[in-house]
Amino acid sequence: MAHWLICLWGAPAALGFALLFNVPPRVLPACCAMAVLAVGVRYAIVTAGGDLVMATLVAASAVGIVAQAWARRLRHVSVIYAISAAIPLVPGVLMYHAVQAMLRIAALPNNAPGGALLEEAGVNAIRAAMVVLALTIGIAAPRLLWPHRHG
Repeated sequence: MAHWLICLWGAPAALGFALLFNVPPRVLPACCAMAVLAVGVRYAIVTAGGDLVMATLVAASAVGIVAQAWARRLRHVSVIYAISAAIPLVPGVLMYHAVQAMLRIAALPNNAPGGALLEEAGVNAIRAAMVVLALTIGIAAPRLLWPHRHG
């Protein structure tokens, strides 16, 4: 699939969650644009050979910085932009594979070896947790480094 098309698929996911979170309608295009930015940054880094966790950290940081800038300009809270835009970066496939491996372990007979399945489940669960941690740090860091000053 073309790079630009993969980036565009971030917008419907962000739009859906923005609507679910009751984001004001005039902010929805910004949430979608930031999701396209986030997916594009992460996809570009991963296809260039970068690590998924670091690519997610860079993409989430870009989202956090742009959200801070837009929030100051439009006088909103940056979280309404950042959270919706970061939703497409959640590692659903890794979580799915981890749970599937755990379910296959549960279905094994009593004395069957399950070491490979346990390793697969553990690796996928840890990678998913690291991606979620990178999302959290990337979104929160700009808010902590450049807090919004009232007045």
